[in-house]
Amino acid sequence: MDSWFSIFEDFFINSFFLWHVIAFLILDDLTQYLWHRFSHENAFMWKLHRPHHVVEEMGVLVTYRNAFLYYAFMPGIWFSGILIFLGMSEVYLYYLPIKVTVILLAHSEIKWDRFLYKYKILHPLAWIVERTISTPCTHYAHHGLTSEDGVSNPNGNYGNLLFLWDVLFGTAKITRKYPTKFGAWNKMKEPWYVQLFFPLIKSKDSRSELHSIKTDVDYDPSKDYK
Repeated sequence: MDSWFSIFEDFFINSFFLWHVIAFLILDDLTQYLWHRFSHENAFMWKLHRPHHVVEEMGVLVTYRNAFLYYAFMPGIWFSGILIFLGMSEVYLYYLPIKVTVILLAHSEIKWDRFLYKYKILHPLAWIVERTISTPCTHYAHHGLTSEDGVSNPNGNYGNLLFLWDVLFGTAKITRKYPTKFGAWNKMKEPWYVQLFFPLIKSKDSRSELHSIKTDVDYDPSKDYK
């Protein structure tokens, strides 16, 4: 009897672990995908996300380059706090390092996924990986300057940990190539403190979209990106 109870108990605990992982994937990673996508569709949100895209190169330092309020209002951060409060902290100790590692590597200049495309025998594995998690190839495409190059996808490839969300919601573009030009068309230079603390601190230049919450020169990434 004890052995049967032990088996059931182990299954119950392991099931809880799995459900906790799913909870974080949905309430943190999926909501971050939606938040990221929203920041490319809403003019005000774009201004908070703008610092992430005006840089003209890729690297790990770009990863968290957003305005302070972009993270302060991010639903996934608050949902994660609630899940931890509800007792899911053990799973979070595994989930967070994995997610951060994937995101950092997706922005990194290392391009670790190249070997998957180099050897034909690895192509089936590449097919699975590139549709499951964010890779340099798919995320570089998101940072590419223009879709006219046939590689970049500035208004797509929003996934953070899971690229699967892009696949499911029709925003994925997979070419197995890397863009050579990065940035945004409205790359007007602004002081770091304006980019970080907008709209608490605004640009003094009336020609800048960061001059006010709403301006005559507001940039619409959904239209202005080629």
